[in-house]
Amino acid sequence: MKDIRSIKNEADKILIVDDEPFIQKVLSKYLIGKNHDVETADNGEIALEKLESKPFDLVLTDLRMPKMGGRELLQIMSENFPDIPKIVLTGHGTNEDIILALQTGAYDFLTKPITDFGILDHSIKRAIERKKLNDERIRYLSQVNQINEIIALLNRGSSTEDIFNALDITLKKIMPFNTLALMLIHSSRKEISSRLVVSDSQSIFKQDTKFDLEDSLLKKITETTEVLSLNDIHESAFQFPNSRLIDMLERDESRSVLILPLIVSDRIRGFLLFASKKTGVFIKEHISFLESIGGQISFSIERGELVEEIERHTKNLEHTIEVRTKEILKTQKTTIFALGKIAETRDQPTGDHLERIRSYCVLLAQLLKYSGSGKSITNQFIRDLYDSSILHDIGKVGIPDSILLKKDSLENEEIKIIESHASKGYEALKSASHDLGEDSFLKMAMDITLYHHERWDGSGYPKRLKGKEIPLSARIVAIADVYDALTTARSYKKALPHEETLKIMQGESSKFDPELFQLFYQNADEFNEIRMRFNS
Repeated sequence: MKDIRSIKNEADKILIVDDEPFIQKVLSKYLIGKNHDVETADNGEIALEKLESKPFDLVLTDLRMPKMGGRELLQIMSENFPDIPKIVLTGHGTNEDIILALQTGAYDFLTKPITDFGILDHSIKRAIERKKLNDERIRYLSQVNQINEIIALLNRGSSTEDIFNALDITLKKIMPFNTLALMLIHSSRKEISSRLVVSDSQSIFKQDTKFDLEDSLLKKITETTEVLSLNDIHESAFQFPNSRLIDMLERDESRSVLILPLIVSDRIRGFLLFASKKTGVFIKEHISFLESIGGQISFSIERGELVEEIERHTKNLEHTIEVRTKEILKTQKTTIFALGKIAETRDQPTGDHLERIRSYCVLLAQLLKYSGSGKSITNQFIRDLYDSSILHDIGKVGIPDSILLKKDSLENEEIKIIESHASKGYEALKSASHDLGEDSFLKMAMDITLYHHERWDGSGYPKRLKGKEIPLSARIVAIADVYDALTTARSYKKALPHEETLKIMQGESSKFDPELFQLFYQNADEFNEIRMRFNS
C-alpha cells in the first residue's frame, strides 16, 4: 500500500497522581526521558477531571492524598475507566491496601521510595502493553462488526446505486470524507468515467466526468494495484504531472484523497475515491479497513452492474428484440416458435418454477465467476444462461399425464419414458433452430435440455457422461433443478425443508460438479432466499 505520508507513533500518555511535588518531579523527569507523555495531578479529584477530558494509557497513583485519596480513585476508575491500567506507588501500603488495589484492577503495587527504577520501568511497559493488546482487540472486534454491517448492506443492495448509497452511509461513520465517487474503467472506449458521485457541499466533481486511462494518478494505482493516499494534494501534485483528476480535486478545494482500486478476477475494474476538504484526515486505520473490505466492495459493485444489466435485458425485452443484432433477433423469434410448439402440446403455468431456476442458475454462475475459477463465464454466458435455463424441461410436454403426474411408483418402462424428455426437448429445439446455424443462446439451451440430468459420477442420463464431459451450463442447471425439485411440492410428494434438502444433496454430492456444489453449499442461504421469494 502506497501511503504518501508519514505517520508517527504517538507517545504513551501517563498520569501521575501524587500530592508530593518532589515525587511528581522525579517520576516526570524519568518517564519523559523514556519518551512518555506525562501529566500530573495532586489528588484523585484532579485526576478524574483529567481522565474525563483526555485519554491516558496508564495511571500511577499514591494512596494517601488530600480531598480524594488513591483508594477512592481506584474504585471510581474500576467503574468508569476499567480499561486504563493502574499502578499503585505508596510508602504506607498495608495488606488491606494491596487487596483493595488488586480487587479494583490495579496492575501492580510498588512501594516508595523507588530504589530500582528498572522494576518500575518493567511494570509500566507490561501494563501499557496489556492495554494496547486490549485496545487492539476492541478495535478488531469493532472493525469486524463494521465489516459485517457493510457486507450485510452490500448484499441487500441489488443495483449499483443501492450499493453506492449503502457505502456512503456506512463509511461516513468510519471515515471523514466530503466527496465519494465511483469511477469505472471502460476499456473499449479507453476512458474512465465517474459512474456515481455524492458530496456534502457544492462540487465540480460530477457524475459521468471523463478521465483518460493514462491519467498519471490513476495510472499509478493501476500499475501498483494498491490503495493510494495523499495527505496533502497540493504538496503531492508534482508527483502526478498533467493529471486531470489532481487538477479537478484542487479546483474542488479538496485537500486530501484516498483511492481504492476495485479489483475483480485480478483486473482493476474501477476506483472508489474519497476526498476531504482537510489535510491529513485519512489515517492508517482507514486504509487498513478499506484493504480488508475492498474485495467485497469490488464484488458487490460488479454484481450490481451485472444485475442492472440483467434487469434491463428482462424489462426491455420487446424493445431489445427490435434493436439488437440479427442473430439475437432470430434467436428470440426461434424461442417464440419453440414455445409456440410447446403451447400446442400442453398449456401449463410454470412461472414460479422457471423464475426460481433462472435465478438459482445466475447466482451459481456469478459465484463461480467471482471465485476466480470461472474464467470462461462472461456476461454473455450469464445472459444466455438466464434465458435458456427455463427451457430445460420443455421435453416433458411429450410425456403422457398418466406417467408424468403418476403418484405411485413408476415401472421400469415408465421411467424410461420419463427420461426420454431430455432427448425430446433437445430435438424440439434442434428442429426449431434448423435454419439458424450456430447460435450461443440456442446452443446452450440444447445443451441444457439434453444434459441437465447427466451426473458428475457418470450415473445420469441420457448419455451417461461424466465430469467435464458435461457442458458447464448443464452442470449448473443440474444443481439448481435438484434443489428446486426437492424443495417444491409435486403431485406425488411434499416439499422438503431447505435444511433437509441440503443434507440429502450433500449425501449425493458425488453426482454434482464438486466446485459448483461447494459454492452452492457455502452460499445456501442465498438460494433459500430466492426460493422463498418465488414460492407463491
